[in-house]
Amino acid sequence: MEFAEKINALKEELRFPAYESFPDIELYMDQVLDFLSRSRASLRDDDRLSSAMVNNYIKAELLPRARGKKYSREHLVHLAIILRLKQVLSVKDTGRLISAFKEDKSDEEMFNSFRDIIDSCTESIVDKISGSDKELAQIAMNLAVESYLCKVGCEYIIDLITQRLYDSDVSSENEKSK
Repeated sequence: MEFAEKINALKEELRFPAYESFPDIELYMDQVLDFLSRSRASLRDDDRLSSAMVNNYIKAELLPRARGKKYSREHLVHLAIILRLKQVLSVKDTGRLISAFKEDKSDEEMFNSFRDIIDSCTESIVDKISGSDKELAQIAMNLAVESYLCKVGCEYIIDLITQRLYDSDVSSENEKSK
């Protein structure tokens, strides 16, 4: 396979599924795991979702509890996003970011906004990679350092968001006690 074909294959691998492609019927855990394993968050086979991970996300309040052991489209959409963000953020920061990002959006609006970001970033990555297959180590190092700096910047912003929410809550409590 030629280098350009490999880059196009990568672009397809990173393509995020459309909201409508998520089942609108409730699924059992094994069906959820099967469905999401086909929507790869990582290109490596050992980065798969497990039932224990789903239970941990529920305990950490990133996901609502299943309804009678069944999971809805809402669960699948949130899990698809969590799977991507957990690659670079802690569970706690992932929850904070999703909560702030969702704000007044419906699940579909949040998902589509996230999907737009994925598409935009994919284009940027593909542009960076597609230059030459002779400088792959340099390109990989640039991407690794950029990823590190993006992670640090993201954590800094999440801390700012968290502090603002805390300040807002304290301010509201002070107003109520007057």
